[in-house]
Amino acid sequence: MRRLWIGGLVLGSLSMATESAQAQWSEAKHHCHVDFARNNSWPQPFRGQDARSVIAPFEVMKNNGWRDNNTVGNLMFKDGDISEAGRLKIAQILTVPPPSRRVVYIQAAPTVKETEARIQSVQVAISEMVPTGPLPDVVVTNIPPSTSSGSYQTFVHRAIANSTPVPRLPAFSGINAPSAQTSAAPQDSGN
Repeated sequence: MRRLWIGGLVLGSLSMATESAQAQWSEAKHHCHVDFARNNSWPQPFRGQDARSVIAPFEVMKNNGWRDNNTVGNLMFKDGDISEAGRLKIAQILTVPPPSRRVVYIQAAPTVKETEARIQSVQVAISEMVPTGPLPDVVVTNIPPSTSSGSYQTFVHRAIANSTPVPRLPAFSGINAPSAQTSAAPQDSGN
């Protein structure tokens, strides 16, 4: 009886070992087929990942550009209230960009109280301009917009206008003169 019991254990362990070997073989065979299919379809499975990795920096640049365009900077506020130039900037933000890009960014003030006053002032201005429907988001940013004062811009534009030469054509040199044969003028027949 004891031999029969030991024989059963040996046969059971052998069958378990063969099942384990078959499972390992089946898994290895599956990986072999997957690797074969992947190698033969290369680079198709990876093109989407490559395209996304190429586009990602441009998406960041687009987002930064829209943030810069839609930022209401320090020059647009006076004592926490939005100025007339700031109202015009907000009106431009609410109408010109595509609807998905209509987010108003506010440059943070030196204190939290001033920043909250700016937010309140901008939200009031937006609600006056958009009486119905959803209002655009108002986001605080620490990145200043790439702008300068109006007096500086006026100075630069006037300097450019004053230094621009008057457009004129060069003097006629005769090198490109039309020949007498191709001229449209009537010919004198000598009579």
